[in-house]
Amino acid sequence: ALMMLGTMWYILFNVIAGAQAIPAELFDVDQIYGGARPWSKWRTLILPGIFPYLITGVVTAVGGAWNASIVSEYVVFQGGVLKAQGLGCIISEAAASGNYSLLMAGTIVMSGVVLLTNRLVWGPLYKLAQEKYRIL
Repeated sequence: ALMMLGTMWYILFNVIAGAQAIPAELFDVDQIYGGARPWSKWRTLILPGIFPYLITGVVTAVGGAWNASIVSEYVVFQGGVLKAQGLGCIISEAAASGNYSLLMAGTIVMSGVVLLTNRLVWGPLYKLAQEKYRIL
């Protein structure tokens, strides 16, 4: 729940920016040609208009959430160490103990996960946003 509270702002502010970027003239055109049904306006104007901004907000939120979870897996507090199982704990323990080969391996794994996620998830969504859901 705390992670959601911290990341929802990235999405919210990007969606607000997307809604404000929709030209007012398009709302007038929608009103003239088919504004009788509210769902039609959402489906044909608002959702396509905010989609690129929504994707940007989600990418930013996921990145921030992942950074926070990586950092929070290994915490030194009042002389004790609190740790959870995960990549962040491995990286932090390796850094604390001077095990640079494990630190390098953990960093490479983390970079690989980010690259794969960008190529397989965010890249196609950005391409969809640019090709199908852009306002000229």
